[in-house]
Amino acid sequence: MAEDSDAVNHETAATETGRKATITFDDVTKTVLTADGPKSLLKNITLTFEEGGIYGVIGLGGAGKSTLLKLIDGNLTPTSGTVTVLGDNVAGLSDAARARLRSRISRVGVFPDFDEERTILESVAIAAGEAENAVEPDEAARAKALRLLREVSLRSQKDAHPSQLSGGELQRAAVARAFASSPRILLFDEVTAAQDHIEGREILRLIKQFAKESGATVVLATHEIATVKEICDHIVVLDRGFVVEEGPTYAVIADPQTDQTRVFLEAVSSLGKVDTLLAGHDPVVDLRPGQKLIALRYVHEDVSEPLVSLITRKFGIDVNIMLADVQIVGKYPIGGIVGVFEGPERNIRDAVAFLRSKKVRVEILAEN
Repeated sequence: MAEDSDAVNHETAATETGRKATITFDDVTKTVLTADGPKSLLKNITLTFEEGGIYGVIGLGGAGKSTLLKLIDGNLTPTSGTVTVLGDNVAGLSDAARARLRSRISRVGVFPDFDEERTILESVAIAAGEAENAVEPDEAARAKALRLLREVSLRSQKDAHPSQLSGGELQRAAVARAFASSPRILLFDEVTAAQDHIEGREILRLIKQFAKESGATVVLATHEIATVKEICDHIVVLDRGFVVEEGPTYAVIADPQTDQTRVFLEAVSSLGKVDTLLAGHDPVVDLRPGQKLIALRYVHEDVSEPLVSLITRKFGIDVNIMLADVQIVGKYPIGGIVGVFEGPERNIRDAVAFLRSKKVRVEILAEN
């Protein structure tokens, strides 16, 4: 595991893409005073968020995710270090300049704030009008608002007031309002928390589409690795205020380097069950003489061959798959399988060497 002060950086970090940086954190620490004394919410954070990128910031409660978002939109200023957003040092801005910066940033929180006196359509239309510097929303702004409400499945509730909507509906309305203002930066705090699975995936699809069409930078804070896997091209893992790991989504998920990241991944992967099966001496993993229980994990983007069927033919062995969790992330397979390999010892050894030559991580979990 990486030391607290040194995040694990995967080889192809976002800073090497050549895209324009819209947000940078330079050795940022945020400390607050509590009844028990000073408490650091974020510690020695150095990060770059680039134009058009979709960044997932993942961590358990108290990791510092919301604090990081508040430093970006200027609701908080760092205790030390520098946060630069769209070319401006946030801490050094005047009130007027800070207001202008915030007009270019949209944030959707866990509990969206709406004016109870206005309908949802009016609130979204006002945001659309403000993006065009209009004093009052015109017909074009209202038409844009209606289109966005339809995209988040709220067209029929356009005349409802906030108190008439559920928490999930309010979050979707807030997403529509965020898009309406045509921001340069979009910040989302647990945006799918109040949604069911289908609604959540649709919201994520819309966020990805908006980022692609507008070139906006998206920073999405969540404790759900599945959300990050769905749309993010870069992951930042926070733990107790430190960045412990970061890198492209595929690299981090396929080959996590820290215990914190592994915990998130095991929560959504069936592969983690093998430890439970082995510890409980489950009959499903009882091995006969000559059998080996082997885990294969895809950790490189260029692994695309049907390797299990290939090795059974090439080396004359049988592979009985016990657990599998292979998904496609960024057009490449990610995850792996756990299977019982059976055959001559030399054949299994040659098959393992062949798999490793194909950039598959192979671990012999048990053998008889």
